[in-house]
Formats: sequence, structure tokens, C-alpha cells
Amino acid sequence: MSSFEKVKKFLKELKEENIHFKKHFYDKVKERPISEEMIREYIKKTDRLLKVGEQPSKREGEEKYKLWIKLSNKYSLVVIVAISKKDLYIITSWNTDRKWQKSIQK
Repeated sequence: MSSFEKVKKFLKELKEENIHFKKHFYDKVKERPISEEMIREYIKKTDRLLKVGEQPSKREGEEKYKLWIKLSNKYSLVVIVAISKKDLYIITSWNTDRKWQKSIQK
């Protein structure tokens, strides 16, 4: 199973009470046009999941990912998460212009 399918399945089965936000997220939310409510809303919309990238994790038993979620035709939401057992930890997040993002990926 690919990382994309694995994460998508995890998010589909994720319970609301198992979503946790790290202090770093709250520190950065003041600087960015995002909110906890926005993340909670879009993280469960697995049909909007565009891409999943694996990230190195320092903790044993934890998997870390960078998720790209479609907000609109123009914007994507990028979320750095850690998965540990049944829990999802939101480390940080930001939104990005998709046209700009596509030009860097070329």
C-alpha cells in the first residue's frame, strides 16, 4: 500500500477526538490565514487529498507526512502531520498558491 493510500485510509477512519494540535501549530496560526477549525474540516475530506510525502520522524512508532489538500482551484493547504497508533498530530500548516507550486515542481 502506498503512503498516499495508507494516509487516506487512516484519515477516513480517524475519530475527531484523536486529532491533536502541537504547540508549534498554535504559534504559527497567528501568522497565517489558517485555523484549527479549517484543519479539522479539510483533514477529513479525503477526496481533496492531492499528495502525500513521507517525512523523517525522530520518534519511535511515529510516522510523519506532508499532506497537500485542495482548498480551491487556486489554493492548496499543506499540513505536516505525525501519526502514532490511532492519533493524528498536526504539527504545522500553511496554504499555498497552486499555480506557483506547479511551477516549482517542473
